[in-house]
Amino acid sequence: MIVIINSAKTQNYAPLNDLPVSQPSLLDKTRDLVSRCQQMSREEIRAVMKVSEKIADTTFSRFQDFIFPHHETSSSPVLSTFAGDIFSEIRYHNYTREEFLYAHERLRILSGLYGILRPLDLMQLYRLEMGYKMKIGEAANLYDFWSEAVTTQLNQDLQSTGSSIILNCASKEYSRTVLPRHLDGTILTLTFKQKKNGSVRSIAIYAKRARGMFVDWFITRRIASRRQLKKFDRSGYHFVEELSSETELVFITDLDS
Repeated sequence: MIVIINSAKTQNYAPLNDLPVSQPSLLDKTRDLVSRCQQMSREEIRAVMKVSEKIADTTFSRFQDFIFPHHETSSSPVLSTFAGDIFSEIRYHNYTREEFLYAHERLRILSGLYGILRPLDLMQLYRLEMGYKMKIGEAANLYDFWSEAVTTQLNQDLQSTGSSIILNCASKEYSRTVLPRHLDGTILTLTFKQKKNGSVRSIAIYAKRARGMFVDWFITRRIASRRQLKKFDRSGYHFVEELSSETELVFITDLDS
């Protein structure tokens, strides 16, 4: 099994020592995308991304400073660079070398700038969400630009790991980048819901953290079967059979207790 999650806007340069790093798999396409972004003015960036003037200035400067291929002096590994709610629950600081290598083999991060990343790939700080409305060459948007390449890469990853299942822990914005009809395997979505004030629903901040908890649990427990997935129990989450299906596993925690 391979797990997919989405990238995060919050990022920090954070090197890791004594671990083998790599270049992103789709770096040639990233180079083309960065070239397109380098043509954008600060005003265009602000309009497309709907960000403040300060963030637009920072984003503009980062695109201008991109270096290919990436170097450890200006880049850091994906798993330590991304922050935010999902990544805060992936306790990589406690990982052994073997757990880092297992994560690198089994975890994939969907990205607006890189398409798809592995945990020990080098990345530079950037801002480019998959949902931004921008044209890149013949591609009408970032989904058109990335979908075929990302799906092809996932097929290669499925083959190399002997897997047939993609565990989808990514947001809808990012998971739609994967083309199920062209995938040499099946997608199993994991949904995390919370009971609060007697009502059961998915609350964004808790759901994001649960995805991170699941990824950390998956890596450290070396989960290998669908049956094992149902045993996820961090922060009070438990599998709910009656809400689940062949394509979705639903977990609920009680915030009222």
